[in-house]
Amino acid sequence: MRNQANNPANPLAVIAGTAGILLVVCLYYSVSIIQPGSVGIVVRLGEAQPNALEEGIHLVIPFITQVRRLDVKIQKAEVKTAAASKDLQTVNAAIVVNYRIDKKNAVTLYREIGTDYLSTVIEPAIQEAFKSDSAKYTAEALITERAEVSIGIKKSISDRAEKFGIMIEAVNITNFDFSQEFNRAIEEKMTAVQKALQAEKELARIKFEAQQKVETAKGEAEAIMEKAKAEAEALNLKKQYVTMNLIWLSAVEKWDGKLPTHLFGTPPVPVLETGN
Repeated sequence: MRNQANNPANPLAVIAGTAGILLVVCLYYSVSIIQPGSVGIVVRLGEAQPNALEEGIHLVIPFITQVRRLDVKIQKAEVKTAAASKDLQTVNAAIVVNYRIDKKNAVTLYREIGTDYLSTVIEPAIQEAFKSDSAKYTAEALITERAEVSIGIKKSISDRAEKFGIMIEAVNITNFDFSQEFNRAIEEKMTAVQKALQAEKELARIKFEAQQKVETAKGEAEAIMEKAKAEAEALNLKKQYVTMNLIWLSAVEKWDGKLPTHLFGTPPVPVLETGN
């Protein structure tokens, strides 16, 4: 037993064990797994290779190759910024930008920017875009035309970011904030507009009711005229009827009971006399 304990280890066993460990380590570092929504940038001896790795399992040369992962899913950047409007009002805003990395340009982005593209490209682009586009609108127009402003800001950001392979999906202005004096002026203006609209509605109601009364009176007058016309026509018929009856009555009262012997006309027509 003492002789076995003092015997040195078998060199072959040590070499085999060491080789086994090295093999495991090599296998571990030669396998790269790219998760869904990511790409792998292959850096070999300090040089980024032209083709990015898609999602899945890939074999790489261990120790001399590293794989840097870039997220290509849609991501969100929220920036609080300030600018001056066309009428020189100070405007504070919160802008949310949805963006993604274009897979085809991921290697170029990594070479030129690295992985800190948010603070290097996107946030400065949002700041500059908001400043340049806000200067095109008055403070009031920034509020009333927010959708149009968002479209303009998106275009400005895209012009700056897309050349680095960053695609802008959407831009939303979640908040506008102005000075207390301007907010008070806007509130007073809105109140005045509401009062004017209310007065306009009231005037329209009064005009409508007055027109209804005119139409009603007109209808009543036409009805009275029609009634009077009908009564006049009836009276005229009654008058004609009564007049004819009176004429016949007067003729009867004046008749002596003798029939005329002649009817005068052209030529005269004889009437035969009848005996008594």
